[in-house]
Amino acid sequence: MDNWMILLVVILAAMVHASFHLSISVLTLLSGHTLSRKKSQLQLTKLSMSLVLGSICSTILIFSTFAHFGGIFYNFVFSKVVWAVLVGILVSAGVATWIFYYRRGKNIRNGTELWVPRPLAKYLNNRASKTKHSAEAFALGVISVLSELLFYFAPLVVSALFASRVSPAFQFAILVIYVLISNLPIFSIACIISGGHPISEIQVWRNKNKRFLQFVSGLGMIVLAFIVGVVIFTPEILGVSL
Repeated sequence: MDNWMILLVVILAAMVHASFHLSISVLTLLSGHTLSRKKSQLQLTKLSMSLVLGSICSTILIFSTFAHFGGIFYNFVFSKVVWAVLVGILVSAGVATWIFYYRRGKNIRNGTELWVPRPLAKYLNNRASKTKHSAEAFALGVISVLSELLFYFAPLVVSALFASRVSPAFQFAILVIYVLISNLPIFSIACIISGGHPISEIQVWRNKNKRFLQFVSGLGMIVLAFIVGVVIFTPEILGVSL
């Protein structure tokens, strides 16, 4: 496959990954609890950036793991049947994002309350309220990324598998691009909060735009499924092959 086609797939997958909000929700929780304890702005910045670093490191580890094993087993395992399953997972995840990503109901107090199971949500909230050190914030970042793997699993795996088909130098470039794009929202929010911007205004913006972002996330996965399907099953249309 042409390197630019692979890059297009990776960028789209990273944008889909970036549109999910669990890490941002944990970041706002952490920031809110830190400010409620009357901590300094410097301490808030340290904790916020440690959480972002945890998110970045876990993304690197997950992507690299899938790319590594994809490179080893691709020719033995990844038949068109497996690719068909991945395309199906992408479509299913896109539809699930439209339907389930935000909780619904009269008893929902937070307009941006996510799909996560209540025990996990309670655990994340408790950990955020007790986090006082950078290592704890880093661990929160890792946990938040792993907890949402269910939704971005398919686009990340597709990107990693495509990356495994190119030269090592281009693999590194793809890894950097994917990690930067997928973590850009949480890094931007951390910078805004560290700069003293009110968390309440960030929450209002998220609540106002949540349905649009939810729609874009689901649509992005369906578009990605279409592109992968064309590349794998009818490559002559684009003049490419994998």
